[in-house]
Amino acid sequence: MNILVAVQKNSFAHGLAESNHLLIAGLQLIHVLGFILLLAPLILIGLRLLGLVLSDYSLADTLPQARTLSIVGVVMTLSSGVLMFLAAPLHYYFNWAFDAKMLLLLAALIVYAALFIAAVPRQPTQPLVAKIAVSVSVLLWVCVCVAARAIGFVA
Repeated sequence: MNILVAVQKNSFAHGLAESNHLLIAGLQLIHVLGFILLLAPLILIGLRLLGLVLSDYSLADTLPQARTLSIVGVVMTLSSGVLMFLAAPLHYYFNWAFDAKMLLLLAALIVYAALFIAAVPRQPTQPLVAKIAVSVSVLLWVCVCVAARAIGFVA
C-alpha cells in the first residue's frame, strides 16, 4: 500500500492524473486500439486453422505478419495500460475487476505466447492442439476485455 501511495504522489504520476482529461482519453483509445491489433491476428490465425479464410496460403506465410501485428498490439496495450495505472494506482488497487483483469491478462499472455511459439507452427502435425490453443486464447482475451470494461462500473 505504501508503494502505491508513493507512486501516486510521484510527480510524473501526479502530472498524469492532473493533466487534461483528453490525455487519459487518448491513452484509453491507444489501449483499445492495441487490443484490436493484438486480437485481430489471433482471430485471423484461428479462422485460418479452421480453414475458413486464407486456405490458399500456408500457415508459415501468414504467421510472421500476424506475430508482428500482435507484438505492436501488446506494446501499445501494455504501455498505455501502465500509464493509465500510474494516474490512479489506488483506484485500481481496490477494484476487484482490475484484479480479475490482471490475472486473466497474465493467463492470456502466457497462452498467447505459447500459441504463436509452439501450437500454431506445429499445426500440420497437431491440428487439434492448435485449434484448442486458439480457442482458449480467444476466450481468455474476451474475458480480459469483459473484466476491463467492468473496471469503470465497480468499486
